[in-house]
Amino acid sequence: MRHNIRAMILGIAQDGGVPHPGCNCNTCQFYWENKVVLSPSSLAIIDEKQLHLIDVTRNLDRQLRKIGNRNVTDIWLTHGHIGHIDGIGLFGKEVMNVKNVKLHASKSMIELILNTPKWNKLVDDNILIPTQFKSNEPIQISENLVITPIQVPHRDELTDTHAFLINGPEKSLLYLPDHDSWEETLDFVEKETVNEWFESLGIEIVLLDGTFWSKNELPRQNDVPHPPILDS
Repeated sequence: MRHNIRAMILGIAQDGGVPHPGCNCNTCQFYWENKVVLSPSSLAIIDEKQLHLIDVTRNLDRQLRKIGNRNVTDIWLTHGHIGHIDGIGLFGKEVMNVKNVKLHASKSMIELILNTPKWNKLVDDNILIPTQFKSNEPIQISENLVITPIQVPHRDELTDTHAFLINGPEKSLLYLPDHDSWEETLDFVEKETVNEWFESLGIEIVLLDGTFWSKNELPRQNDVPHPPILDS
């Protein structure tokens, strides 16, 4: 029996998207002149009547239209950096005016929301229903869908950071949009190599951090650690 569970990539850009605010590079200028937009990274998991949105960006409208403007039932947050969370206010009464959207997040991520004016109002008004997860503990979403948060090291000034292991009936996927370096991540998960880690998770598809191509793209790149594509 074939089960209709789908993963759809909604965005692949860094927190500010492309064109990127404040950036006048040739790439951003090219995208602006050609009226092309790349949304910040986000992933949709569609399971029958449920729509799970991993990270909520400022381009929420454009991203939801890609999947037919279905109602979001669940939000999953990887961490508290602005591009991954700054769209949650759009669920409020000024815009979407929805109710009872489950917000799956770590303890530190939920604390950030509860301690941030306007975001905590979404909780008080039952727009978002906080649901705390723990790293490495699988969550049975439905008969055919399991999501497991996996903590990874990444500039945790405000919250910790998680990747998500998504197991469906036919395929499994790791969504890893942000981490600092392969050395730190492998040490954190106690694995020797990237392939060893992926094989231990039993995954077939990996969506991983592609913020930079090489280690010298920005003068201040050491302040924005991400593993470059050449390393990956």
